[in-house]
Amino acid sequence: MTQAVTQAVTPAVTPAGTRPGDHRVGVLLEQRDLSPAETLARAGLADELGVDSQWLVQLPNQRDSVVLLAAMAARTGRSGIGSAILPLYSRPPVVMAHTALTLDELSGGRFTLGLGLGHRGVGEWMVGAGTTPPALAGTREYLQITTSLIRDGEVSQDGKWFSGHASYTGPRRDGMAVHLGAFGPKLLELAGELADGAILWMCTPGYVREHAVPALRRGLGRRADGRYPGGAGFEVAVVLNAAVTPEPEADRAGFHRYLSAYLRVPTYRRLFTASGFGAQAGAGRPDDDMVRALTAIGAAEDLRSKMDDYAAAGATRMLISPTVSAHFDRDRFAATLRGGLG
Repeated sequence: MTQAVTQAVTPAVTPAGTRPGDHRVGVLLEQRDLSPAETLARAGLADELGVDSQWLVQLPNQRDSVVLLAAMAARTGRSGIGSAILPLYSRPPVVMAHTALTLDELSGGRFTLGLGLGHRGVGEWMVGAGTTPPALAGTREYLQITTSLIRDGEVSQDGKWFSGHASYTGPRRDGMAVHLGAFGPKLLELAGELADGAILWMCTPGYVREHAVPALRRGLGRRADGRYPGGAGFEVAVVLNAAVTPEPEADRAGFHRYLSAYLRVPTYRRLFTASGFGAQAGAGRPDDDMVRALTAIGAAEDLRSKMDDYAAAGATRMLISPTVSAHFDRDRFAATLRGGLG
């Protein structure tokens, strides 16, 4: 295979958004119930406010987030951009790597590829996937192909579930990071072994400290490429549902309804049980303690305190996900980001 030509893609501007405690502050954008114009307007606003990075969600029934990420790359110039996450079922691994490298070039070296299983059952049914690979074995092969092409500019691998034989001749930044969205111990170990970071969702600080970080360390101990010795530089990004709002009780009630849907999913029930909410998971109903543990809804001081708890547990980057009224109201969206940035 012909060796790909490698060219450095220099980041346009060093991202801002670092808070005391050595954790960076980004934003998770959801396009749910928003127009493309509003999504991009919020990306521009977040960039102006000084977030370190902006990450876009992809659900099975939404607009293609890659197209929106390309538009975000043009709309912003300061913050990094990332996918949180692009589901494996949405693209073959070679196509995923080419997509990521193109987005990185368009953004001037600001892109981070976040991968994950996503809403797997629905997504694979939608795209007509055949035999479903086991989560761990399939993700391992997918990550190996994608990271090889991104890091080396070429790949030749035949796997049981995924294969790839390709090169990339466009500009390629060797330092472009690949994160794995996960919260189960085996996939977190895989992230530590093969990826450049992990993206955690719906996890309490206690779960990060007691379950996620130890799993990541086990995976980091198995790395064969010499990256991240002792875990230095490996990213632990935690998504935090938050709202700086004058109506905290109403927003907590709204998040209660949102959280109820997750309690119908077996993987989330296991996560919540490991987080100390076995009774709620068994009953299929969240309570106020659970809502408070998984959110920062209230004053700016409440948000910063919860972020500090996550940093103490091992998070290196906080991704604020403006929720309930902070999602629907642009002023509260901005107030929530300002609160997190301090």
